[in-house]
Amino acid sequence: MAVRHPRRKLVQLLALTLVLELVPGHAGAWIYPEHRDIMAEALKDLPPEQQQFFAALWTDARSGNELRYCQDLVTGDGRSAPTCLDLAAWPAIAGDHACSPDKLIAETLPSNWILNVGGVAAKTKVGLEQAKTRDATLNVWAYSNLALQYADAEYLTRASANNGHFLLSRTTNQFDEYVAAALADGVEPNALGLYLYYHLGAVGLARQWAAATEASTRATLARQVLATEAFAIHFLEDTFSAGHVAGSWGSAAERKGTHDYYCEFGLDGMSWSGAPMVMLGDAHIRPQDLKRTAAVVALSLGQLFEAARAGSPTAQAASTLPPEAVQGAAAYDSCTATRQASATVTEKTVPVAQPVAQKTPVPSRGQNEVHVPHFRQEIGPFVGFAGDLTGGLAFGGYQSGNADARWYGGAELEFRFGVGLEALTGSTGAGQAFLGVGYSYDTAQSGPSGSAFAAAGVPVVPARQGFTVRLRVPFYVIPFDLLIVAPVLAWASPSALTDMGIWAASGGLLRYERAFNTPIGAFQLLIGREVAATFYGYTDRVQNVGVAAPGATVPYNSDLVFLSYRVLTLDFPTFEYRPLREYSTNQALTFAIQFGWGVEFPNQVQYVSKLTLPAATGPTPELATSWMIYMRIHFDSRYYF
Repeated sequence: MAVRHPRRKLVQLLALTLVLELVPGHAGAWIYPEHRDIMAEALKDLPPEQQQFFAALWTDARSGNELRYCQDLVTGDGRSAPTCLDLAAWPAIAGDHACSPDKLIAETLPSNWILNVGGVAAKTKVGLEQAKTRDATLNVWAYSNLALQYADAEYLTRASANNGHFLLSRTTNQFDEYVAAALADGVEPNALGLYLYYHLGAVGLARQWAAATEASTRATLARQVLATEAFAIHFLEDTFSAGHVAGSWGSAAERKGTHDYYCEFGLDGMSWSGAPMVMLGDAHIRPQDLKRTAAVVALSLGQLFEAARAGSPTAQAASTLPPEAVQGAAAYDSCTATRQASATVTEKTVPVAQPVAQKTPVPSRGQNEVHVPHFRQEIGPFVGFAGDLTGGLAFGGYQSGNADARWYGGAELEFRFGVGLEALTGSTGAGQAFLGVGYSYDTAQSGPSGSAFAAAGVPVVPARQGFTVRLRVPFYVIPFDLLIVAPVLAWASPSALTDMGIWAASGGLLRYERAFNTPIGAFQLLIGREVAATFYGYTDRVQNVGVAAPGATVPYNSDLVFLSYRVLTLDFPTFEYRPLREYSTNQALTFAIQFGWGVEFPNQVQYVSKLTLPAATGPTPELATSWMIYMRIHFDSRYYF
């Protein structure tokens, strides 16, 4: 039983928490359909000669891949599930669903699952367009992350080694100094550094493709050019998402909270070239965000065209890059790298990319300087207090004589400590886990009319008090499965445990227990996520009148006797409606209405003396199991560390 070894359960829960704390949530910026829309817009806006260039490049890239690569650079409007992959989708796949250009070509694009990812993106695009409220948008955003995790098992953990999708916080107002810092030896991968490295690698590959004559070589190089530039474009697009400009530092909870806040509510800033801009972010792209970002992407694409033109300044700069530096960019793993690469960024090539880089947003300052406000999500350990008022009906047991319902009321005060796993995959997370210990009081339950209890003027169940142990843990498939597998997977496969934890925190593998936000509050099924055991009479035994068992000796003229006993109650909240859930800085406040059921097991029945009457002797009565249903008014407050 969940309540018999709370220390062991807590250790297992902490093991899971440590793994999940390493995952700051999905690191990608614009979501898949937004990435694709930006690239599609950029390709459509290219001058005719550049469109012809990319058509030729695409023709070579499709050689041997005609069924998987669409015929056109942009196929469809992204609102229906794809049957092939167009070039517009490559930046959406790069970085989020593949870790390097070479792996994009060799592993991701030919995979069985990548078209499913495109199908999820199409549903997400339509869902966001149809969402009319903030809550509806957040629901679509959260569902998209879960559906992508289902289609791509490594989606949420792929970019956990670095903050490559985020701009490096600045310590200077000078563009040249910032670029130098983004590419400095030992610096962590960052969005602008990755863009420059991949883009200039693609420029070098484009020069090689233009000079190649053999068909197979041109096909291989064409795929590398487009894949490496797709990675560059992905990170370039990331620099225009508000949540990736505001600064990524602090705990996982702070990084996730800051990212989500600015993506939704926006950030006022400017580009390095001095152009003002108001940015939004992931799942909240506006037409002006799309146009602005697509224009810069088109400028980057145009530089590949220039690199292929013999004698152009870009081609001359590209020709200075050694082949190993260019191929290194195609092989560079943006997911696991801990140091920013810069071999393609040289004194001769950096002027090529400078006009593009200068149009990117100026990032916010770092942690130790004056910076924009940061926020945090409900991720991490907490302590808290909870209070409940319960009203319900009890049925059977306690020698009640029939199935008539008995009204009762109750109250509970509880201290809790646990971990918040909310918002790992979106703002509608359902991942709170805790162990609580509290004090409970229940009112008396009157006996049915006509019964011996009613005739004697005593309740079937007296007013009582006891202590409660409450455990709430998200589950993957069946209740408490994470507590069973966590000790094994934490050692054998932390990534598998992390994936299970993310799914569990977001409603389970079947997703039916994910919280659903509406303008009037959040609704959530809780079946199997929470159980409470209340122990009545374990410190001061419950005493009441009962009916003597057959064969018992009653030393006075009555069938009613005095009994003492204990009661174990198991309580299972089943459905919850939260009209109020507030979170600020590191404190959370929740008001909820819960519906649930429970079962009571009276045990250790004894005869006792009362007043001047001696105790009965002999066999004791079987009080039998009692069932209950209830509605509970719940309040809790939590403090996150």
